Amino acid sequence: MNTLRRFFPVLSERRLDTHLAVMFGITTVLALAAIVFYVNREVTAILDDASSTLFSRMANESRSHVDKSVAGVDMLATLFASDPEAEHFDDAKDDAFLRRLKFVLDSTPVVSAIYIGYDDGGFVLLRRLTSSVARQTLAAPDRARYLLEVIRGDTTPQPASLMFLDAAMHRIGTANRPDLAFDPRTRGWYQQARGRQTSVLTEPYRFFVTDERGVTIAHALEAGHGVIGIDLGLADLSQELQRMKSTPSMQLLIVNASGALIAASDPDAEARLARELHASSVPGAIAASADSASSLALQGITSALLGASAAGVSDGTMSHITEGGRSWSIRTEPLQAGPWTFRMAIAAPDDALLASARRLTSTLSWFGIVLFVAVLVAIRVTARAVSRPLSAIAREAQAIQSFYFEDDHHGPRSPVVEIASLSEAIRKARTTIQRFIEIGRALSAERDPERLMDRLLKETIRITGAQSGVILLTEDEGATFAVMTRHEGAVATERMLSGSDELGKRVIEALQHKTVSHIELDGATNNGVLASLIGEGELGDGERHRVSVLPLTSRSGDTIGGMLLGMRARADDPGQDSHLVLAHALSGNAAIAIETMLLLKSRKSLLDSVIRMIAEAIDAKSPYTSGHCARVPVLTQALAHAACDTRSGPYADYALTPEDWEAVEVACWLHDCGKLTTAEYVIDKATKLEAISDRIHEIRMRFELLKAHAHTTYWQGVANGGDRAALEAVRDRTLTELDDDFAFVATCNEGGEFMAPDRVARLEQIAARRWTRTLDDRIGISSAEKARKNRVPVPVLPVDEPLLADRADHVIEHFSNHLSELEAGAGFTMRRPAHRLHLGELYNLSIGRGTLTAEERFEINRHITRTIVMLEQLPLSGALKQVPEFAGGHHEKMDGTGYPRGLRRAEMSPIARMMAIADVFEALTAGDRPYKKAKPLSEAIRIMGKMKEEHHLDPDLLDLFLSSGIWRDYAQRFLDPAQLDEPDIEAVLAIRVERDEGALEPH
Repeated sequence: MNTLRRFFPVLSERRLDTHLAVMFGITTVLALAAIVFYVNREVTAILDDASSTLFSRMANESRSHVDKSVAGVDMLATLFASDPEAEHFDDAKDDAFLRRLKFVLDSTPVVSAIYIGYDDGGFVLLRRLTSSVARQTLAAPDRARYLLEVIRGDTTPQPASLMFLDAAMHRIGTANRPDLAFDPRTRGWYQQARGRQTSVLTEPYRFFVTDERGVTIAHALEAGHGVIGIDLGLADLSQELQRMKSTPSMQLLIVNASGALIAASDPDAEARLARELHASSVPGAIAASADSASSLALQGITSALLGASAAGVSDGTMSHITEGGRSWSIRTEPLQAGPWTFRMAIAAPDDALLASARRLTSTLSWFGIVLFVAVLVAIRVTARAVSRPLSAIAREAQAIQSFYFEDDHHGPRSPVVEIASLSEAIRKARTTIQRFIEIGRALSAERDPERLMDRLLKETIRITGAQSGVILLTEDEGATFAVMTRHEGAVATERMLSGSDELGKRVIEALQHKTVSHIELDGATNNGVLASLIGEGELGDGERHRVSVLPLTSRSGDTIGGMLLGMRARADDPGQDSHLVLAHALSGNAAIAIETMLLLKSRKSLLDSVIRMIAEAIDAKSPYTSGHCARVPVLTQALAHAACDTRSGPYADYALTPEDWEAVEVACWLHDCGKLTTAEYVIDKATKLEAISDRIHEIRMRFELLKAHAHTTYWQGVANGGDRAALEAVRDRTLTELDDDFAFVATCNEGGEFMAPDRVARLEQIAARRWTRTLDDRIGISSAEKARKNRVPVPVLPVDEPLLADRADHVIEHFSNHLSELEAGAGFTMRRPAHRLHLGELYNLSIGRGTLTAEERFEINRHITRTIVMLEQLPLSGALKQVPEFAGGHHEKMDGTGYPRGLRRAEMSPIARMMAIADVFEALTAGDRPYKKAKPLSEAIRIMGKMKEEHHLDPDLLDLFLSSGIWRDYAQRFLDPAQLDEPDIEAVLAIRVERDEGALEPH
């Protein structure tokens, strides 16, 4: 056996079935090799006969095609050379002669061009435009079928005149090619044919204009003044060779007497070899074409052809070469076409020529392989009957190693006791690991702490076989433990475990020391929690009550609680303790999961508190909007619940996940968080002149000053001896006008009436009054205000100023910060005014409606853009990523006329549309706005109905808001009793809105 191993190392340390398979396999392979060798030798004998017959047929076809093409063209050249019309340049370019040339081109596909060159350099050519390359190079029109090239003779080369002709020989365009200065007398075909009485055939070359590859048959004109040439494109001949190929791998080529390549069946090889292949430069051709198997074959064929010619080997002799890793059969044949001799080489790989014979060999080989496999299988079946159980155990161990537990089976059966025991041990280990992983997955997937602990307890009881159990969490720094969850087998209802008795002390001590303990109990035990673990029922023989204590420790090693398991244990059940070891291992992961879940819950509570704190800070910032941020969540969440509960209408299938509800709550509370950046006086502005304080008092003092000036003027007039009565009349009239003007200004400042043009004109008239300022207004002020004052030169005091002024320092410019930069790139459609604020007195008093300027209105509306960019900067994930969209859409309108982005209904989420309804209803009914009074329910709902009709509010959600009674519950909770009247709900529900059904579907 050792000797066999030295000769056959593959037999070392292999299974029994492998040993047998190798020995019989070697014998079978040797027999098959002998058979295949014999068949292959016989097939080789047939190769030459089959190749010779096939190659002869191809040579005859090629000879006929070449002779027909070349000899026919030679005859045409001879005929045209004797044509009198070809003798003179003017006759040759005449339409009649050109039509004869066209007839020849049309009837002789192999001819691509006919032309005549004259001794004075004149040249006439008619070429058929069949080449896509030529058409592209010359930029030929689509209708062009022929190219006429005419060069008038001269002493110096002349630019060619290129004209495009259609199928009827009508001129349809010219080709602008000044670079084609052409002299036919310098061309090889002209020089070779000049002075000869017979036709000449040129070497293959690239045609001057079209860059096509071909040869030219040229014949001197009979009168001796020029040469006629006919171009033969070689592409047709190559295509004919390709057509003749009986197999894709066969190679055919034709060379002329000098060894130049005329045509090849491989287009790529033809292009490469045409550049290099010549009788004197075979090595260069081989080097240039050595990048493909087919080119390698052509190199070998060409080398064999040229070698045979040099050695004088007769044509028709079959020879063999090896090229490209394949064996080829090659044969050369002469081709006579007119006065010229060509030579054709045909080569084919042996495997392609005798494919059927090769298939026979392959069939025999496969038959032997099948026979070999059948013998091998018979041997292995017997041997594996013994080794199969061990293989199954190995696979199960590998599955456990890969944590694959999909298959549920009891392991392989074997009559060998040791194998059966090993299989059972593997099965139990697999079950234990699988349960461990399942519990780990459950702990990681559960997010609710109570459900997490309940799941953990149930899984632990299932693994250990306990009857009941509880989970305790520490309180009072470990002095007592609260019962957080209990199994249904625990009958007591106590919620605390303390050390008031001996059993409780033992449990607490075990938990505090983080040790696994087992406490045996008897029927006299009266501790509530521990007794509940025993359950009812009498003990069987050999059973006892036992409570197992499993501590739960945090990452830092502190005891956070414990797990108590109650069971009816038997002294003869050693497996129970092993289950407890697994339970103890699980308790470590469980403790971390519980700690993490409690930590997440506390962090969520902290986040909720911070969010509410921000909302309360916004409400507390202004006494006039107190409670707005708290009331909008009530309305929005109530409407969301109604949408989820409805079972009819567009929202019948609408539902929110717990994560979505969390996002809704956060968005509701933070929907106005951008107001933290809005100036308080803008939000609370109750009069037009109000800024930090109401500037009406400053204007009143100016009026008081003017009134005092009127009294002063009166007394100065009296002192100067004026008419007392007249002076009194002027004084009283002035005082009355000032009182009336101030009353008018004060009325305008309230913002309750629309400022018609006549009212604005009166304001401008009042503003024209002058008062005298004698004190410097640039001292005692802030640096920012001083900078605004410095926009105009310092006037010389005293100075007369208008009673109502719009000064340069009243204009406050925009400033840039991080939020404004984020706003600029967020795609908001709100148009920013030229200035941040305009505090001009006349400008503010002229406000058409309300108390806010355009700048202040933008500043208030801007709170929503600030809300969006502030929320988008938060590291939100999951469903919370929807918060900016939820919170930032409550000022949008369904028709796209809202702000900040001008979204239409289809572009908004249902929650954003719900919040819009909640925000409008809260604003209409709120009684804490400084610029308007709270509206009763009937008026508020009537206005919302009009907004529904004008496509400002979502019609479906507004109908749901009204039909569900949310408005009534909210009104009874938050509104003043005086506002609680009876609105006409049916009238609003009856409003039908024309809509784009596709765009208004809830999403």
